[in-house]
Amino acid sequence: MTDDRQTESPLPQGVGRTALGVAMARAAESARPDRLFEDPYAADFLRAAVASWVPGPEDRPRSRPEERSEAWVAMSAHLVLRTAWFDDYLREAVGPDGCCTQVVLLAAGLDARAFRLDWPAGVRLFELDLPEMVAFKERALAEKGARPRVERHVVTADLREDWAAPLRAAGFDPAQPTAWLVEGLLVYLEAADAAALLERIGELSAPGSRLSLVRDGSLRRTRELALHDPSMSAATRLWRGGLRQNHAQWLRRHGWLVHETGEAELRERYGSDRVMDGYGFLLAERPSLAERPRRPAARLLVLDPDGAVFLQRHHDAEVGPHWVLPGGGLHEGEDPLAGALRETAEETGWTDVVTGPELWRWEHDYHRGDVGLVRQHEVIFLASAPRRDPVGDLTESFAADGILGCRWFTPQELGEVTETLWPPQLVSLLADLRRDGPPATAVDLGYVPNHTGPDPEDRRDGH
Repeated sequence: MTDDRQTESPLPQGVGRTALGVAMARAAESARPDRLFEDPYAADFLRAAVASWVPGPEDRPRSRPEERSEAWVAMSAHLVLRTAWFDDYLREAVGPDGCCTQVVLLAAGLDARAFRLDWPAGVRLFELDLPEMVAFKERALAEKGARPRVERHVVTADLREDWAAPLRAAGFDPAQPTAWLVEGLLVYLEAADAAALLERIGELSAPGSRLSLVRDGSLRRTRELALHDPSMSAATRLWRGGLRQNHAQWLRRHGWLVHETGEAELRERYGSDRVMDGYGFLLAERPSLAERPRRPAARLLVLDPDGAVFLQRHHDAEVGPHWVLPGGGLHEGEDPLAGALRETAEETGWTDVVTGPELWRWEHDYHRGDVGLVRQHEVIFLASAPRRDPVGDLTESFAADGILGCRWFTPQELGEVTETLWPPQLVSLLADLRRDGPPATAVDLGYVPNHTGPDPEDRRDGH
């Protein structure tokens, strides 16, 4: 006799089966007294899976809890932290400071956020997944008598094909700010499919839309453990590598502002025992297309007697990590050279820098945390100083200006820098300066669009 439950909602196969592993981790976390979240539906999905399960040739006996491998423990810890992070991300995205009125869960799997989170009035939530996953999930929810706490739309679609059309047909409005979630999905896609998915998300994202991802490279050790653990082969053999580019830099190149959250902030938020080394997430925002305010600034090209240049390292939501000359924004009515000297003294403690002529002018875009997007009009002057480190306690100054570090670069070392330089033509400009001396009149480089390159640390992550 055939079990009607299996006929009507067979257990999902392939990538869909991995959703059960996520549900298992969520159910275990929900039973803890110090739980980071509560998902009462996770256990119901597991019970429905047991009722629908017919062993196949790929199924192997599972380890008892006391025999769980290091890889299983590490992956479960990641799934728990990931769930808590994305819960908070969605709450903030639809809250007063986020203003997203739509939420789209791509490859929603056994996600029960529509039923377990509190949602503001007026929010619409869309879940997309393959037909067999949707059928299994909807039957399990119906048997539980679950009722969503938000206007919920379920869409069947293959994310490697045209999923935007059925999403629009279900009522999705690309003119409204949207919070996107692609939790755990990218690793199961080929690079071209992952890029196409993110490009389509960008096309459908109105200003104010948000997207959050696990920071690539943050799971390097966990994935290595899983790849060498036979008990996890059912999942790892489905991995296709995903985007295979630095996610933050890819998103920035495609018009997103990207804020990166590392393990220190995660430990403060969720507890040090919940966060492993290297953990991190990305929060991307689609900026407004309004005209950027103008910001005047001035900097010093400080060279030592041997021709090395002094640079500071910053990190920006629009640009990412980059190296820049000392200096910064001018006060109202301030002379550019005086402003460059003032800013340099504040950032280095140096008061004996010898200045020379104006070298270059240029315009560029970036994101200031206090005012948002700006277009900076910058003047750069030649200067000289002994080779030395900054002097004095500059902790407050570094924090206020977002300086992450500083160092001197020889011409050869500067040519080997893989992160963005400001100006981007700095290597060739310095070569011209050494060969020809200062220009008779300042060279106007004009507006230079941002270009962000790959992070070599993440290039080595093959997963």
